[in-house]
Amino acid sequence: MAGTFVQWIDRQSWFHALVKMLRLRACFSWFLQLRPIVRKYPSGACVEVADLESFYLSDEIFQRETYRRALVGAGEVRTVMDLGCNVGFFCVYLRHHFQRNDFRGIGLDANPVVLKKAQRNLDRNGLGGLKLVHGLAGSTESNSQQDFYLYASHLGSSQFLQTETDRMAKGGWTKIAVPVLKPGEIWRAEFGDVPIDLLKIDIEGSEGKLLRAAPALFSQTKCIVLEWHKWLVEEKELFPVLRDLGFVRQEALETGKTTELWFFSRT
Repeated sequence: MAGTFVQWIDRQSWFHALVKMLRLRACFSWFLQLRPIVRKYPSGACVEVADLESFYLSDEIFQRETYRRALVGAGEVRTVMDLGCNVGFFCVYLRHHFQRNDFRGIGLDANPVVLKKAQRNLDRNGLGGLKLVHGLAGSTESNSQQDFYLYASHLGSSQFLQTETDRMAKGGWTKIAVPVLKPGEIWRAEFGDVPIDLLKIDIEGSEGKLLRAAPALFSQTKCIVLEWHKWLVEEKELFPVLRDLGFVRQEALETGKTTELWFFSRT
């Protein structure tokens, strides 16, 4: 019920206008940074809620269990790469769902602030086999660094300066420079030829560029859960490319006007 209410109010333009006018987002974030809330689950997993967006995110992942069917479809997951790991809740959900913490893998995000929060969540859950890396996945640029835009809501930070269609802006953007990374090379440097049991991609519109820039990454991958940001990426940039890479579109985990969440596995 709480998650449904949060989703409803998040779609109301008047709510975001009020939050912006009263600077409530900054106030809530300041308070939660001083006194984070720790949410504990029957599995023994727990997450630190240290900002306003994490309330919604924890409900989405642990209450609604958005990713549960993907983990069921993936079967035995031992290795994982989380592109767009944010505050680490997806990695903690692996521990929650499988009720173990011996995963090996890499979490990557271009936002240095959320990576600090992600590290605390990994540490709380004994997920020492997961390494966090700062940088941008999904760039076709040859430069070693690229502009990245931190959004007032860290759930919308992106390399594209464009707010989600039909959504009231939640605040401004802050431009930073981040390293351009090649996730396939990072994986091979850390784990060699070990396959990636599950690749999770939620990189705010960079997913189309990732498929063009990192085909080698997908040759080592067994299953994919991918969030499609429809106002930034066309369907032809994703599904035909993944089909050519040997993946079958198995199931829509969530569908919507602006985003969809899909599960893919190898043929």
